[in-house]
Amino acid sequence: MQAVLNVANQELTIECADCDQRRLEDLAQALNARLARFSGDEDAMRRLVLTALSLLDQAQATSAALALAREEIERLTDMVVDARMDAQNVAVNDERGRVGVLVAHGAA
Repeated sequence: MQAVLNVANQELTIECADCDQRRLEDLAQALNARLARFSGDEDAMRRLVLTALSLLDQAQATSAALALAREEIERLTDMVVDARMDAQNVAVNDERGRVGVLVAHGAA
């Protein structure tokens, strides 16, 4: 599949998977907003645009990976808290929440 992007009044055609087309269009739109102030040599601008798209893509992928890691950390933390509460037969009938109850009972 090919994504046709318009950045800095230049049309770029990039080979990509179907699932990546929308993401590339969003990246191109963000890049277009940032490059609105620049003008100059078309070849230099094309290289700049391709480099910037690559960097934006890496930043977006890293951000997504961090979000997934945070979710996994929260899930694992919940499992540890549940296990400790079960081991101590602690019930959460408290406004402090599960971690607060464990701290109050000296389990954390």
